[in-house]
Amino acid sequence: MKKEDNLKNVHVLLHPMRYRIVELLVEKPMHINEISNALGEERRLVSYHLLTLEEYGFLSSKYELSEQPKSKGKAIKKYRVTGKVEEVLSELKSRL
Repeated sequence: MKKEDNLKNVHVLLHPMRYRIVELLVEKPMHINEISNALGEERRLVSYHLLTLEEYGFLSSKYELSEQPKSKGKAIKKYRVTGKVEEVLSELKSRL
C-alpha cells in the first residue's frame, strides 16, 4: 500500500476515542467488554469504533476461548492492532 493511501485514512485513527482504543490494544489484545470498561464508555459506542478501525485495517480480530472465570470456555472476540497503525503514525510524524 502506498504511503499516500495510508495518510488518506489517518483521520480514522485520529478520532479521540479510536486513538484511545488503539492505545489500549497496543498494550495487549482485548475483548469489547474489557475495552468498554477501561474507557468507561458504552459497549455499543465502543463497538461502532471497533468496527470502523477494523474496516480501515487498523485492527484485526479473532475468536478465542475465554480464560475469565465468569466466561471460561466461551468464545470471545479479541481485538489487536495491525502494522498499519505504526505505518500511518510514522508517515504522519515524518511529514510534520
